[in-house]
Amino acid sequence: MILLVDAGNTRIKWRVVNRRELLGSGSVSTLEVARLAMIWRPYRLHGALLSCVAAEAVRAALAEMLAAAGIPTHWLVAEQDHYGVRNLYDMPEQLGADRYAALIAAARLKLGDCVVASIGTATTIDRLDRHGAFLGGVILPGPDLMRAALLGGTAQIETRMQTPLAGSIAGSITVTSLETLPRDTASAVGAGIAMAQAGAIAAVCALGSGSEPAQSRLILTGGARGQVRDSLRMEWVEIDDLVLDGLSWVALESPWAS
Repeated sequence: MILLVDAGNTRIKWRVVNRRELLGSGSVSTLEVARLAMIWRPYRLHGALLSCVAAEAVRAALAEMLAAAGIPTHWLVAEQDHYGVRNLYDMPEQLGADRYAALIAAARLKLGDCVVASIGTATTIDRLDRHGAFLGGVILPGPDLMRAALLGGTAQIETRMQTPLAGSIAGSITVTSLETLPRDTASAVGAGIAMAQAGAIAAVCALGSGSEPAQSRLILTGGARGQVRDSLRMEWVEIDDLVLDGLSWVALESPWAS
């Protein structure tokens, strides 16, 4: 049995697999990382593969509990040319493990030229060509971070919105539903966030590798994608847990997991 872990900024998702067979899965908040030792105890694990972009304290807690259980641990690090992805980053190892795993999964889907948009605490938008070359990407704050930054950096917008900070404003306002510009503050904030996210995705999709415009398939993933997808003016494929899918491919091709 192999444990696969996607430790993000907000949540830790996991799967236990035996080759292609799914034996268990779940998720916890990063604040509840200590619970995982008990959750994983029933499984007879002989290895763990992790993608971690969480805080160093979360990474240390995961490493400590896996070491205490005697489980050999492998941390995914982006490489230049492996698992069907040719990483064109100037320094390949700088690519985040979560983005790398998602690109591996996208390459295995064989969708041709595609854009992987992961919308969570941060939004990452990455371009993969039909030959598996990662051409680069962009990173911006996710919808909730955008909202928090705006409300935290202005004096009166939250009061004018008459909406709690925790509300999902962007989820109720979409670019495609707008017939006129917003005429209240809450709608203005929600529409602005949706436009910013959708506009960044559209810009990456429109980039060509030469003189001809690109025709890219868009893949959406990430826990906050529901706040953005209905604002997109292009077709998209929605895939849950793309990072864990990529980790599954890595585990299948790694000698230590056999």
